[in-house]
Amino acid sequence: MPPDDSLSTNERRMLLEELYPSLVKIEKEQIESQGRTVLRRLNRFEFENALRDLLHAPWLQIKNMLPEDGEMERFNKVSEALDISHVNLARMMQAVDYALREVIAKDKSLYKPSVTRYYAREQPGFNRKVHFTVFNRSPERATFPLIAYQADRKVLSDEKQPFTVGASDPQLREQESFGVVASSYEPIEPKFNNFRAPVSGRFKLRFKGYTFWAEGEEKRWWRPSREKISIGRRSEPIAIYAEIPPRQLRKLGEFDFQIEPTVQELDIYLLQGETIQPDAVRLFRSRPPNFHNPLAQKEGMPGVAFSYLEVEGPIIDDWPSVGHQILFDNLPLREREGQLEVISEQPQEDAERLLRRFLNKAYSTHPSQEHIDSLIRIFRSASEAGHSFRESMIAMYTGALCSPYYIGFLEPNGPLDSKSVNSRLSSFLWNTPSAEELRELTESGQRTKPDKLREAARRMLEDKRAERFIESFLAYWLDLRKIYDTSPDEFLYPDYYLDDSLLDAALLETQLFFREIILKNLPARTLVDADFAFVNERLAQHYGFPHFEGVALRRVPIPKESPRGGLLTQASLLKVTANGTTTSPVVRGAWISERILGKRVPLPPKSVPAIEPDTRGATTIRQQLELHRSDPSCAGCHSKMDPIGFALENFDVVGGWRDRYRSLGENGEQVEGFGKNGQPFTFRRGPAVDSAGVLESGESFTDITSLKKLLVADERQIARNLLKQLMIYATGSVPRFSDRDEMERILDLLEPSGYPVGTMIEEIVCSPLFLNK
Repeated sequence: MPPDDSLSTNERRMLLEELYPSLVKIEKEQIESQGRTVLRRLNRFEFENALRDLLHAPWLQIKNMLPEDGEMERFNKVSEALDISHVNLARMMQAVDYALREVIAKDKSLYKPSVTRYYAREQPGFNRKVHFTVFNRSPERATFPLIAYQADRKVLSDEKQPFTVGASDPQLREQESFGVVASSYEPIEPKFNNFRAPVSGRFKLRFKGYTFWAEGEEKRWWRPSREKISIGRRSEPIAIYAEIPPRQLRKLGEFDFQIEPTVQELDIYLLQGETIQPDAVRLFRSRPPNFHNPLAQKEGMPGVAFSYLEVEGPIIDDWPSVGHQILFDNLPLREREGQLEVISEQPQEDAERLLRRFLNKAYSTHPSQEHIDSLIRIFRSASEAGHSFRESMIAMYTGALCSPYYIGFLEPNGPLDSKSVNSRLSSFLWNTPSAEELRELTESGQRTKPDKLREAARRMLEDKRAERFIESFLAYWLDLRKIYDTSPDEFLYPDYYLDDSLLDAALLETQLFFREIILKNLPARTLVDADFAFVNERLAQHYGFPHFEGVALRRVPIPKESPRGGLLTQASLLKVTANGTTTSPVVRGAWISERILGKRVPLPPKSVPAIEPDTRGATTIRQQLELHRSDPSCAGCHSKMDPIGFALENFDVVGGWRDRYRSLGENGEQVEGFGKNGQPFTFRRGPAVDSAGVLESGESFTDITSLKKLLVADERQIARNLLKQLMIYATGSVPRFSDRDEMERILDLLEPSGYPVGTMIEEIVCSPLFLNK
């Protein structure tokens, strides 16, 4: 550990006063000659968005085809960390080739708009689970062929009975449904797998369904009876996933089924070959053969009935698509060997004409003639090798979209020209390198005027595409991309285990919370202490808020006695700072100190082993840390980070409130209940949580509420850290020593109004740090 500071305060001041001008002068000279940033490439999120926007194909899934990006200062935006290798280029070429083929015109019959209804009782993904499995032969069966709110006794009593009357009785067919009292999980995974998206594109999905009530068996009331069915007692949240083999799921949306049959619609994009899997997410995820439905009451249990999926689409405005026209303009199409071929009577002339037209849309700067000639040579080489006009053009376009003009930010030293400002602004607030909407303004020559920049920033933040910025910025600043990396322990936290809907809501809460701070221009201190939150039914239950039904998140006031409010108490952050089994004041304290307060914590020496929390409940983490801090070489750093972590010990691995730890030992009171997997709790109540502490400043607190009051007292430091994080993300460069004056100037400007975050973003885009390379 570093030694104690041997300089007096006065000596430090004198040393800094002497060094400061020289350091600033040297750095400014370096910046003037080389720029604050080096050439950087698009990260994989920007690359995906860039291709989506350029080709008008919002369904493209590109980023997972590319290698993970390098990080510096925790962001994937910093120039020095975004190197490029033959692996990057090879993967980019593969991704571009895939994207181009996605938008090139296919057989027009595939795009013929249609409305097709897929009845649940006719889907193999539903009805194959009614018979012939251990799950359904046993008393634990949980699948229900229904007619309205009654059991379909014919199907239940005779395995040879057809699952549906089909088209022979349209009226009865409309009343048929397939019910479940369990969420989607092995062995119950209902799917509308008679439908597969014929092409990638936009579709409207309509789901008809309702809720019902199943009585339990006479002696084992927690096991459902298929025979005793009645109308539901409440709404149920439904999540919809797209599935493409092998078992890859992509969430499309969510809604609530009501007691009465209702039709819910999602307007979404699908990839070719994807099918649809619904999930009644509030229900438990059964693990046969021995389970207990945790939602069951003595009089019965809730269930969800699926009637049908209706698919409208693919919905197209033009054929060929806009993306195809960007590539091939209006050249004729002709079917050849089972696919459409682009026909050119003058391939060399058309290739050059189309390339120049394409580069004008794709590139934010004008390419050199040498570069254009090199791309034409790719086309010529492919043609001479016997490839078709279409394939030769794909090769040429792939070269264009993997060149430095497209994947790199080619910024001049010194003040940025209007096109470079456009690229930075687009990358910052829409996470894409260039926005068509901004080009018209940049060409007017007024882009760098402060009032125009502020106006553009406000407009961009109100646009739906600003969600890209919020998602990406929070994914790295707050590690939200890691929220699904660990799973709550099956034995210590069975009430969270398999509960995807809780994590989905927690992630969205933080994104909506940050968006609200920006759009309402709230003070930076709101990050730490807020009087509102965004919750749905599941998250409200998790936080102990007043009950309401519904899967949609809504803004609600923080109840008076609740410790919630601000990032520190949100489930998403508490989840990413835990490991699924235990929490650590050291980890959480260091994380909050660095990410929220901007106070760097030194890494521990490699010779010091990590503390392993005692899940048997014999000792608390506080007792273990007190022993650890008895070593003077460890006490210095732990005094900085541990206190904040102790204040968060009242929150478990997914942010639920606790007064006592959980234990798997033999001592302590046994906790009664059943997990989402239907298995009985095996944990016990462990030692009591002590959340009091003393900050390095000597200020003491008793819990998270009193700690938050101490932290917001220094709101300038909270704002300074946020400004730094946003500046790194916006410029692709870490603020230097010589940038401190500009950063403090912005803070001085914002101080009278409480450091409002929306205004902070506007000042960033007007700052010389943003407007110069």
